Amino acid sequence: MTKEQTFFVVTICAAFLGGFFLVYPFLQYLAFALLLTYMLHPLSKRLQARIRSRSAVALLMILLILIAVVLPIVYVTTKLVRETRSTVTLLAESPERYVYLERVEALIQRVTGEPADLHVYKNRLVTQIRSFLVKAAPDFLESISEWLLGFFLMLFVMFYSLQAGRGSFERVRALIPLAPNLKDKLIDEIKSVTWAVVYGQVVTALVQGTLGGLGFLIFGVPNAVLWGFVMILLSFLPLIGTPIIWAPAGIFLILSGATARGIGLLLWGGVLVMNVDNFLKPRLISGQSNVHPVVVLLGVLGGLKLFGFIGLVAGPLTLALLIALIRFYEEEYLGIRSEG
Repeated sequence: MTKEQTFFVVTICAAFLGGFFLVYPFLQYLAFALLLTYMLHPLSKRLQARIRSRSAVALLMILLILIAVVLPIVYVTTKLVRETRSTVTLLAESPERYVYLERVEALIQRVTGEPADLHVYKNRLVTQIRSFLVKAAPDFLESISEWLLGFFLMLFVMFYSLQAGRGSFERVRALIPLAPNLKDKLIDEIKSVTWAVVYGQVVTALVQGTLGGLGFLIFGVPNAVLWGFVMILLSFLPLIGTPIIWAPAGIFLILSGATARGIGLLLWGGVLVMNVDNFLKPRLISGQSNVHPVVVLLGVLGGLKLFGFIGLVAGPLTLALLIALIRFYEEEYLGIRSEG
């Protein structure tokens, strides 16, 4: 390697490293921008056939995203703030709070044989909740401002990516140092895995949220549609998920005297809603691609831990690409042909 080549390699590596650290705080938003651009490319292509201006098409796509994302988030956030405020008020001021506490105290006394006085703990809990909300408000506002900045950056990148069209994709394709047939195989693998993961995640979230909302409706929990929508969003997080909504609701029904409905809701959530994520998602993803369910599960959990929310897609995609590259190496360089 000549001095010129060495200088070029060292310089480009240093520039790449510096660029990575510069964009790292916004890496998730950039990844979301590229993913959404790729997912929306077919629709953008259809609009392009009717609207000749690429800038107009890109702007229209951005407006559609704003309508589809911002309006539901504003609605759900407003409703959740109201529900949280009414719950805190119920714990602090409603006469019914004594009925719930007395029932819990009676339950504890039946189990332990010792009398319990929960009013002191209730007052401490309400005070701690209010103190937590006051202290968390500045951090919450700061995170909101960071989210808005990242969301603006995502839309900005999406606009220019949609405006560039297929040209940017072809440029990236040309940089892949593989034979043309391997490039096509690798790109097909990326397409199938990406679509399969997104399809599996979205369909599973819709099914879980719908079942959760239906359970709320059947067992008489108020605002079933709102909580069903919240469970759709939470179902993307496998370590937290929908139990954070339906489990407290079932316990609340039991404490309020509706024991049968509360137990029914807990059984509905534990048997139906939770198992959708365990059985439906891996089969949907592996059914749409050649990715094994074990790879999907490891990819989702590891991706969440390493990359955050975008890891839901990046994790399985990374493992699938690793397996694909190993298979390509076996087929092209070792002469080993995979079965099926």
